[in-house]
Amino acid sequence: MFNIGIVGAGIGGLSAGLMLKTYGHQVTIFEKKPASFSSGVGIQVSSNAIRILRQFELEDDIIKCSNFPLMVDCINGHSAKKITSIPLGDYAKKKFNAGFYQLHRNDLISILKNKADDIGIKIHYNSAIIDLLQNSSKATLKFENDQFNCDFVIGADGINSLVRKKIFFDKPPNFLKQVAYRTLIPSKKLPQFFSQDKTLLFFGSGKHVVSYPIKDKSLVNFVFCMDSHSYYDNSWTKQVPPLELSKNFSDFLVLKDVFQEIKSLKKWGLFDYPILKKWSKNRVLLLGDACHPILPYLAQGASQAIEDSYVLYQCMKNNCYEDYSTYFLKEYSDKRYMRVNKIKKASKQNAFLYHLRNPILRLLFHFLLKTAGYFPNFILQRFNWIYSGGPL
Repeated sequence: MFNIGIVGAGIGGLSAGLMLKTYGHQVTIFEKKPASFSSGVGIQVSSNAIRILRQFELEDDIIKCSNFPLMVDCINGHSAKKITSIPLGDYAKKKFNAGFYQLHRNDLISILKNKADDIGIKIHYNSAIIDLLQNSSKATLKFENDQFNCDFVIGADGINSLVRKKIFFDKPPNFLKQVAYRTLIPSKKLPQFFSQDKTLLFFGSGKHVVSYPIKDKSLVNFVFCMDSHSYYDNSWTKQVPPLELSKNFSDFLVLKDVFQEIKSLKKWGLFDYPILKKWSKNRVLLLGDACHPILPYLAQGASQAIEDSYVLYQCMKNNCYEDYSTYFLKEYSDKRYMRVNKIKKASKQNAFLYHLRNPILRLLFHFLLKTAGYFPNFILQRFNWIYSGGPL
């Protein structure tokens, strides 16, 4: 068995850690942020990830702290008229052998962390790596006053991965001329419309909005995405004044009550990163956003990190001897690259459709959505390869 160091205690790092520890590997996780750090955002976890987490007895815990959306309502953001509804709930659960869930990111992190603690994984917070070295026999993580030697390092440290920058050829990202805003609002301050068991998807010219309830419907999570020619970096923690958002989305009259209740708003730029074809070099490998950031237009970021973790677990389970280390690393990349690249392309296609500026094309898109709504299985079937696909 291997001694494995994981950089990053997010969804990908914790998922990989607990899966590998379950099989018997020694796992230590290092996180640069404090244990008390809160990302304060909602996330969506789809059936392809839930089927995996079920194998590690985590599904029930997720269900207990999640909202279970019955459908996605697609709405014209300008007129507030519903275009169509896409069924989820029990309909999708039966179709894909698992449900779709919406929850606070911190709740999912807590579930994964509690499982990691239960099986004896050590997690070191406030532990930012300053260097990473490797040779034919080991990898070394260096910290300000210490170092950690191990057989392999997994870089699960997100879109600005230091592991990727240290070990892999890191091409500069391409700003997509799009920005996103995120906020949480207490549901009691909003019309009941926003706290239904639904995902609400508002389309507009060069912009769209997603909202859904979390925390037992006590909060509503909002994500606003829009085209922008002004460069903005990809830090997820920068605060901006709510007035900026209300000006940019003033044509979405259906959201006027929302703008009045925003107290804290974060903004970041959306970038395109080339997906690495090879996700490992010698004794260092990457996972999740560290090697394949995906635009948020399919809500697959967390689910794909969980898929990465399970495929890595499978590859190491089947090839856990030193003589086969190079083989299982290559197998991991090969099994994941095509699927992740296809999901990345599908997400970019959704970005184009959601932000159509040409009024005729937008009208045609809405008409096609409305027509498809008369055949409930049609739209879900289009993404069957995502929700029924993956390693399980």
